[in-house]
Amino acid sequence: MISRQKYDGRSIWLHWSTALLIVFMWCGAHMIDWFPKGPLRVDVRSVHIVVGAMLLLLTAYRFYWRKTSGVTFRDPKTLDWQLAKAVHYLLYALVLGALILGIANAWVRGDDLFGLGHIPKYGSYDPAARHALANQIVNWHRVAANAILLLGCGHGLVGLGHRLILRDAVLQRMLP
Repeated sequence: MISRQKYDGRSIWLHWSTALLIVFMWCGAHMIDWFPKGPLRVDVRSVHIVVGAMLLLLTAYRFYWRKTSGVTFRDPKTLDWQLAKAVHYLLYALVLGALILGIANAWVRGDDLFGLGHIPKYGSYDPAARHALANQIVNWHRVAANAILLLGCGHGLVGLGHRLILRDAVLQRMLP
């Protein structure tokens, strides 16, 4: 790990792009049910699925970047550094979990993508069982998404606390 006073531009871009996509995805997910069944609802859900796929690719690249060009600022033996690392790993796990559950959901339902094609439905069992499975996946997907948002907001508040209360440069490290 390289020790610096500020994250590099790519790490900053990856961090904020991920955060913005997550907020977009969370808000978009809550908008899907505003629309009646039909083409517009399919399009809104399709956007959610496509942006989710983009977030999956971004997250994979972020893992790669973090492992190959990682940056550290604190002594790994201190509690605050260990807590920060644990929160980051928990956020990564939740994001991956939500993305995997989203893929599973689209697969079980056999979602339509912009009216251009369908994601093939998983299995060929009865519709009631498929619906029950889809509901379970949706519920876990929702729990993971809400946890990401709550933990992410807490992460941001801690950054602000470093700036406003502790008056250190932790927040500035992730600003462009």
